[in-house]
Amino acid sequence: MLTRDETLKICEGVLGYAREAGAEDASVSLQNSIESHARFADNRISTSGRAEDLEITATVWVGRRRGGTSGNDPGDAALRRLATEALEIARVSPVQREYVPTLGPLEYPEARGFATATADVDLTARATTLDSILTECRAAKVTGAGFHTARASAVATATANGNRRYFRSSEAGMSVTARSADGTGYYAGDHFDLARLDARRIAGQAVDKAVRSREPKAIEPGAYPVILEPQAAADLIGFLANSFDARTADEGRSAFSAKEGKTRVGEKLFHEGINLYSDPMHLDLPAVPATSEGVPASRMPLITAGVLENLEYPRFWAQERNREPTPGPVNYIMQGSHPAVPLDDMIKGMERGLLISRFWYVRLVDPRSLALTGLTRDGMWWIEKGRISHPVRNLRFNQGVLAMLAPWNVDAIGAPQRLAPLVVPALKLASFTFTSISDAI
Repeated sequence: MLTRDETLKICEGVLGYAREAGAEDASVSLQNSIESHARFADNRISTSGRAEDLEITATVWVGRRRGGTSGNDPGDAALRRLATEALEIARVSPVQREYVPTLGPLEYPEARGFATATADVDLTARATTLDSILTECRAAKVTGAGFHTARASAVATATANGNRRYFRSSEAGMSVTARSADGTGYYAGDHFDLARLDARRIAGQAVDKAVRSREPKAIEPGAYPVILEPQAAADLIGFLANSFDARTADEGRSAFSAKEGKTRVGEKLFHEGINLYSDPMHLDLPAVPATSEGVPASRMPLITAGVLENLEYPRFWAQERNREPTPGPVNYIMQGSHPAVPLDDMIKGMERGLLISRFWYVRLVDPRSLALTGLTRDGMWWIEKGRISHPVRNLRFNQGVLAMLAPWNVDAIGAPQRLAPLVVPALKLASFTFTSISDAI
């Protein structure tokens, strides 16, 4: 990848050409990434490859009119063309009411989410790991398929008002799906450090779920107590994470809107054990310490002991509301207020209900209530008197996230698990609503 000096030099070059052409304000960003991947299916490695990408984006302003262009050539002639084309677009564009000047000089902490081992993958070690996974699938008489990827990126930004920032990050991930004639299992994991990605555990969990989900039985739709494994919880909590925008709340378009243009900040909307916050310095899920607009990021509580504490104010909306822009969120960490309850203990404490591995094809039905619909997938089991009894056929659900996490509906919270961009726990819920049976495996 390009070095810090190389990336900022390219950004400075575009800024210089933009000034020469008459730009009144400008911002230039560069992203350089390297990605290595391997795919396996039908118990053999099917594809593998490596790609490097460079993208340079120029945004210029003339009289509150905006123009933007992008390219991947760092040569001087191409950079000049990038700047002049952005300026030409700006001059014929409509006035942008929501323009705010680009940021000036700011201090940022160093990003912590980069590992050299992720950027420079040991291909022999990866092939050995995948071969052992395929061997495990064959031994269990299931068909295995999955994806192993490692990505490293560097992002630099320079503005006409003097802001300069450069961050590196990396992420390694692996997912495995294992299938038999009538059973399926799935498991995924990720980490910024490839050395801390437990590929054998991921594969073992997927194979185990596939074996244990054979010969599922149908149950009638209805409201049931459930235990959501962390993956299942993440599939739904992601919609909550995307709902903290202050503007939509202020304008009455959000689950966190109140009457007369007010918001529900300060209300206890969730179980007292629910805490959700953003922290770029989190040990397991470090993030770039700046928002997408370049505001320095720091720890930001969103839900504390069930109380909605903060909403996200980007720079324009903060200006409209006479507030400071919020320092995030840049990631989302959910954890309980009390010691985590192990998954096995949740099962032992359930009289009757369902254990759910994950959801898929989840869609937002109503942003005002965060009502979702979707299907269970890749492993669901009936629990009877504290023991897993048998696998269950998939069901469609209709469920609101606010009701799911309401004070009366959360019975237990497990240990948080990284599933980027989230850290989420398993959840034991008193009621979860299913509406129909699905024919899918």
